[in-house]
Amino acid sequence: TQMQQQPVACMAASRGAAIHGAGISAGGHRWEQGLWRASVRYSGMLVYAGLFVLAVWRKVCFYWCCGMWLSILNYMSLLYLLVGTALGYLLIGFYQAAQIPVDVVEYPELKDLWSVGWLKPFVLLAPIATCVTVALGWLLTESHIFEIHKRLSMTKHDRAVQIIALPTVFGLMALASMLPVFELTTGSITAEMLKSPWYDFQPLNILSLFQARQPGDKPASWNDAKLLAFWRYETCMYVADIFEAWVLYQFGRLVLEQVRESMSKEEETSALDSETPAHLSKVERDLQDSHAAVTSLTWVGTSLFVVTCVAQSAASLWPYLGGSQEDQEALMSHLQVAGFVTSCAAIYNLVVVEQAFHRHLEPLRPLLKFMTVKMLVSLCFLQKAVLTGLQIFNQYLPGAMQTVIRRVPLVGDIVHLTDLQIHLFYPALIIYECLLLAILHLLVWKSNEPWYKESQKESLNYTENDPLLLKG
Repeated sequence: TQMQQQPVACMAASRGAAIHGAGISAGGHRWEQGLWRASVRYSGMLVYAGLFVLAVWRKVCFYWCCGMWLSILNYMSLLYLLVGTALGYLLIGFYQAAQIPVDVVEYPELKDLWSVGWLKPFVLLAPIATCVTVALGWLLTESHIFEIHKRLSMTKHDRAVQIIALPTVFGLMALASMLPVFELTTGSITAEMLKSPWYDFQPLNILSLFQARQPGDKPASWNDAKLLAFWRYETCMYVADIFEAWVLYQFGRLVLEQVRESMSKEEETSALDSETPAHLSKVERDLQDSHAAVTSLTWVGTSLFVVTCVAQSAASLWPYLGGSQEDQEALMSHLQVAGFVTSCAAIYNLVVVEQAFHRHLEPLRPLLKFMTVKMLVSLCFLQKAVLTGLQIFNQYLPGAMQTVIRRVPLVGDIVHLTDLQIHLFYPALIIYECLLLAILHLLVWKSNEPWYKESQKESLNYTENDPLLLKG
């Protein structure tokens, strides 16, 4: 009997080594395994909670508290502290997961995971791009905070730093979304995890975070495990979508405030000019009425986009509230369509504002600024819809045409990616796009542009030594 049990024990030990990496001892590396598993499951939730706290902190303290400058405790510095901590957390989990072999024993569906030659290096280099994005965003943000510290055009600089932070936050959450997929590929999702979305929060299961999966643990079925991993993936992306909607709102406020400021200056100039014809005052009033109308219409599309993103995030938490994932999928399919429509409406509103008030926006150099914001909005729904549309279109093509497309470099590989490969390719693509946007921000959102200084006088702290004329 002992001789019969020895081969079984050897097979079990080999299975455990295949899951957790060749030569890795489960007992010696439980902390690392627990760190990875915790980062996989809770990164999106922790960042979401952190963003909510920072939003409250911004409302309460802004950059000063009781007259004291918050050097490292202002909400933007705390945001990058949160991002840096989460990034380090995710990097450890990501590259540790990348070293674990794909579990083709339990899940034969994974045998072609890396069949596309360029996909694996494309995915594995994405975290490095995220690090560069965070560094560039922080350096540019610091230059704006320096101007805020001098109380120069504080509102404009504050809105700018929030726009600058979007590639950082979106890239971070795209990286976080890939870790649940890696957890799926390594066979770390067990049947016990499917019993409740609160499984890991139960007292008896918290310690299991820091224990390697034992060979006797029953893995979840492929379909159930994939459904759970994709749900966690989408939850991370919805956190990024909410921040994107908030940044779009801030950009709209910044642009419309600049237009109103420009119109007010022109009105003051006309009032001081005694030779200005009387009928021009009526034209100016009509222009202000038009500005108010366009502003109202702009907020319609933007508000719908924000509401859709918030609804998606709430729907992603539906299983935590006792709902089934099947009901959640049906709801999310409708919200995806609504998100595509509202994102198109938001982009259209930006185009209308840019064209209608181009003359008033000239100091902003609006072309590049609007271009970067349009690219950011497209990250949310448009690109994913395009990828899905290409794959569906390819399926309905004749077999000969599909063969021709498959031979087209890069494009042929993309349209034939499996759903699992798409869930690795798409967030990696977003990360590289966020890096590109962070580089563009260095050129587009400089802190020393002249248009910031136009309202500088309203932001200064005046003293009794200043000329009284400036105060009027």
